[in-house]
Amino acid sequence: GMLRYSLPEYRLPKAILDRELEIFHQLGVSFRFKQAVGTEVFLEELEQEHDAVFLAIGTWAPHKIQLPDEEAPGVWHALEFLEQVAVGGAPDIGPKTVVIGGGNAAIDSARTALRLGSEVTVVYRRDREDMPAIAEEVEDAEAEGVRIVFYNSPHRILRGKDGRIRALECAVTEPGAYDASGRRKPLPTAERNLFECTTLVIATGEKPDAEVFRAAGIQLRENATAVVDWVSYATQRENVYAGGDLVTGASNVSSTMATGKAAARAIDRNLMGLDRWHLIQGSFETKQIIPPEPPKGDRNIGAKVPPGERVRTFDEVVCGFDHATAVAESCRCLRCDVREALAREDHGIRCEKTPKGVSP
Repeated sequence: GMLRYSLPEYRLPKAILDRELEIFHQLGVSFRFKQAVGTEVFLEELEQEHDAVFLAIGTWAPHKIQLPDEEAPGVWHALEFLEQVAVGGAPDIGPKTVVIGGGNAAIDSARTALRLGSEVTVVYRRDREDMPAIAEEVEDAEAEGVRIVFYNSPHRILRGKDGRIRALECAVTEPGAYDASGRRKPLPTAERNLFECTTLVIATGEKPDAEVFRAAGIQLRENATAVVDWVSYATQRENVYAGGDLVTGASNVSSTMATGKAAARAIDRNLMGLDRWHLIQGSFETKQIIPPEPPKGDRNIGAKVPPGERVRTFDEVVCGFDHATAVAESCRCLRCDVREALAREDHGIRCEKTPKGVSP
């Protein structure tokens, strides 16, 4: 769901996603749509029909800023806004959009609003280095024309006579003591800034909508993520597992896919009584030789559509490597597959054995 409805087309073309899903279908995976757990189908039913159940519902419940008029016309929560655009119902957002937040959902919302023809400002209560969004995405957003204002925290939503939002009033913040996240806590001051807008997108975080599982005996933390065994991803309920954002909180695609693979391995081992992962994972034999010195050179960056062109469409931004660039990047390999202790007398190089559990 997250891949289709929360990642914009310019980051993940839906044709690619459809192609991947078709591979699953051809492998024998069946899909049952419009089956909300807790209404159309119940966890107990799934347990009776199957040997194991894996929960991977993502983080669809928005974190609200608890301000009056948060539900006023023209105010959106980030995932709701991105989903609306993804299904082809692009809203009329008007000439000016303000986005609250500094994460990936905030940047995705800002770049999406920009492509819908709006002038976009992102307000964030901390400094640039504290933004959880991918730095490259932030840089791309600014290159496209998104304005980012730091040290501003939402204070009040202002509405016009028609009831629609007309501006966001922010309190200027200053950095305080370090908090549990390792960042300095933003402290509001008496100074205020006013940002006029016809649309406000709130992107201050998301959490799983998992209360239906709590009622079924799945232990949840205060932030609504599920408690699991971090090796097998098993919940307290027998033969029920969970992974992805449901256990880690909002994360990235590669990390959530990793939890799915780990859980699949554990589920198969528990059901079959043996480890069969090697049948699909495969193994490779390589020479345990370290290059005397890795080739010099900076990291190669994939080609991108120029900012002036890409903001006019939702076409994919990153074009990838051409053949020559791909070869140059692969030559920078540091040979992390080498695991054995080696001594190269001719170059005076020594490599200690890689600790167990470290993957190449």
